[in-house]
Amino acid sequence: MIAMLLIACGNKRDPNLTYFDKPEDYNDYIIQEQIAVFDVFDQFINEIESGTLEAANSSLSTLHTRSKEASEKMSKLADYKKNTAFRDQGKALFDFYVSQCETDLKEMMDLFAKDTLMTEEDQKRIDEIANQFDQKEKQANDLLISSQEAFAKKFRLELVDDK
Repeated sequence: MIAMLLIACGNKRDPNLTYFDKPEDYNDYIIQEQIAVFDVFDQFINEIESGTLEAANSSLSTLHTRSKEASEKMSKLADYKKNTAFRDQGKALFDFYVSQCETDLKEMMDLFAKDTLMTEEDQKRIDEIANQFDQKEKQANDLLISSQEAFAKKFRLELVDDK
């Protein structure tokens, strides 16, 4: 009777959430999503620089989809021992990408579509979008890195730089 009572009072896990028992697995899950989104973003930039407008638009669509998937995964990621900052910063970074795909990066692609009809003002706007994106992305990524470092410190996790 006592054993059944203990089981009934135990931690119940929501079947709709993803859980990890080890801090390194939790860390890797978030960082793998970050790397995946960054890889798709790099493909998008490569298409802008050397591909066709159609390929760049396709890459933007892929980036949008992959960023939404990463954000949804963070929404379904349970806290790790009541710690949510790292997960929340990951979600914020992925939400940033989703938002940028729907607004500024889309606007930039619309300006590129003007091709030979692009004005000097259009080019200035493209440069402005790129500069603002770089600043905002760096800020969001820096916050993710800071929260990862705090997570690692709290749970005695050694971070290894793959560079």
